[in-house]
Amino acid sequence: MIKSIISKIKKCTCGDKAENNKIVCGCFKVTQQDLENAIKNGANSFEEVQAITKVGTGCGRCVNGNKDLVNKLLLDKKINENQIVCGCFKVTVQDLANAIKNGANSFEEVQAITKVGTGCGNCIESNKELVAQLLAR
Repeated sequence: MIKSIISKIKKCTCGDKAENNKIVCGCFKVTQQDLENAIKNGANSFEEVQAITKVGTGCGRCVNGNKDLVNKLLLDKKINENQIVCGCFKVTVQDLANAIKNGANSFEEVQAITKVGTGCGNCIESNKELVAQLLAR
């Protein structure tokens, strides 16, 4: 029995890996790592992640929590990759984050500083959501 316990301890990878392997959808045994992999492979919304992983398509009880998790993972990806979120003015996620760090408290204030969404206007809605997520952090 002691050998069994010691071998389990030695195999423990703990930390992030244990968190990533946590099942977030019991119906289909979807893990956080499955969600992360779907995003790494190009999914850009909860619905796209859902189509790939089937998360939340069984009983549906995990949908709200997993929507929040996927949105957090998508935001983390945008921040880590410093994606351009406004093509007209080449505004990046970091530009938005810097505006907030420097005191902007609303989309309109971020917009005044960065000019995000003031060109063609096609990115306004998605950037309003992104700014709201950044402000909530």
